[in-house]
Amino acid sequence: MIHDHALFRVLRRALAPALAIVLSMQGATAEPVGPALGAASNLSQGRAKNDIGLARALGVTDFRDGMAWARAEKRPGQYRFDEARTRFPDEIAQAGAHVSVVLNWGNPIFDGGNTPTSPEAVAAFGAFAAELITRFPVIDSLEIGNEFNGVNFVRGPIKQMTPLERARAYVPLLESAAKAARAARPDIRISGGATHSLPVAYLWEILDAGGAAYMDALAIHPYTTPAEQFTRQIAVLRRHPEAAGLPIEITEFAHADPARAAGHFLRNYCQFALGGVSRAVWYPMNLRGEKHVPLYTPMGRITPAGRAFRLIAEHMEGQPVADAAPDDPFAYGCRFGDSVLVLWGAPREVVPDEGVTVLDAEGNTVTGPLGLSETEPLVFVAAQGGIGNRVTMGKSALIADSYHQFAYPEGDEALAKGDGFARFARRGNRDISLHTLPGQEARGTPWFPYRGNPDFGPIRLTAEMLLPGGRGDSPVDIVHRYTAPEDQTVSLSARFAVTDRSDDGIAVTITKNGAPLFENSGKTPIEADLVDLALSAGDHLDIAVGPNGNRKSDLTEYRIRLTRP
Repeated sequence: MIHDHALFRVLRRALAPALAIVLSMQGATAEPVGPALGAASNLSQGRAKNDIGLARALGVTDFRDGMAWARAEKRPGQYRFDEARTRFPDEIAQAGAHVSVVLNWGNPIFDGGNTPTSPEAVAAFGAFAAELITRFPVIDSLEIGNEFNGVNFVRGPIKQMTPLERARAYVPLLESAAKAARAARPDIRISGGATHSLPVAYLWEILDAGGAAYMDALAIHPYTTPAEQFTRQIAVLRRHPEAAGLPIEITEFAHADPARAAGHFLRNYCQFALGGVSRAVWYPMNLRGEKHVPLYTPMGRITPAGRAFRLIAEHMEGQPVADAAPDDPFAYGCRFGDSVLVLWGAPREVVPDEGVTVLDAEGNTVTGPLGLSETEPLVFVAAQGGIGNRVTMGKSALIADSYHQFAYPEGDEALAKGDGFARFARRGNRDISLHTLPGQEARGTPWFPYRGNPDFGPIRLTAEMLLPGGRGDSPVDIVHRYTAPEDQTVSLSARFAVTDRSDDGIAVTITKNGAPLFENSGKTPIEADLVDLALSAGDHLDIAVGPNGNRKSDLTEYRIRLTRP
């Protein structure tokens, strides 16, 4: 159960005033650069022959791995690193690379192997951290915990805690490891937070408990954050004063589809760079028993993700980066140095000057007429420089887009800055504000920032999903309202797909100034295509989604676009 004072803190920060934005800007790097690239290996869990050699041939110099405490300390205070899964850092050093090590699991000789909570076990955890980095100077960073905000990598009493309780219980472990490691080697880098996704309330709780003093960077695995939403969610995180200038390391990101992995890699890398990320670690380096695309196959063949890694290392890593998105909010871009431009977004024509080479996310040359894609970025390379003036983009047909313009308001406003839609909930004739909520402030909430209103139950809105609420006789709809800024003709395209677990589906209504234009309901996907809608200045279109009788499992994927005919 979330305590009232804790909920007050997370809501207060989610709605923080402009001062927090100023602090965030003060904490930003004067000239951000492309993050350092790394790869998540599994050398501590056994490996195929020559994994280190294959990684080095690809250009990997930054390995991220783990170290099982129980393998190295089988009697209190006695350490042995004499098996393949504990001495691998020596092999990395011999290959001319370096490694960061995750410390997470407990040890059976302390607290029965549970995640440490007793003073003795917590102190022993810190002592092990110090011993490890003393034995292996090649370790340049310790990551304390692994996805500690979830329950898959913790054991014992901590596993039963609420998210915010677990955040507070994490800080003594972080403190113990950081103090002992820094005493042994003042140069060691400590990354903390150790989260799956971007659960801002959880991270704020760590910072409120004093965690910032014991870390040099926040470690985040933003698996549930689309690339296009990353900088927006990081801006919410940085509303906390302790997070405003704290470096961020993405120590895991991945994709399961080989056909989309390279584009995913590059789009995220660009947005990480713009979000002030200092390090980006692809997961995994080598094939594991999971679905994610590695950098290379067991036979040494480079995968699409590996080719993206190589492309980024050659053209973008460590280069000064600037936001190169066009003037409208429907496309994204990064300029790396003076020679490389990355672009993607809503479809439109793109014309490079003569002499500019165009590549896809795997580094293959692209020829013929060019256009932007929402998933497959293009890379423009001008060997002689001046790339910022050597690519011309056409105009998008979009007027408003629920995904590209999603925003996190600082107050109760329905129309956030830069958004094409006012977004709110509605019960009967009453409009209900949807605040920015930080994520994982309580059980059952998203693990990333979203919009909702705790006074009306679990209703919520993200860039991709919405959840209406209420009862059959008193539904709470989620509403997107577009107000015409001038006389215009528009076409509206909307898609809604409720989860298969929904009991009776959703109800969708589209109105113009209150007059119905479209109605549909049920469990099957709902599509609305309304063309040539004549609007006068001030007219508004409302797209409302509510429960179709009851709200059970009505989580709905959605996308709403307005275009010029």
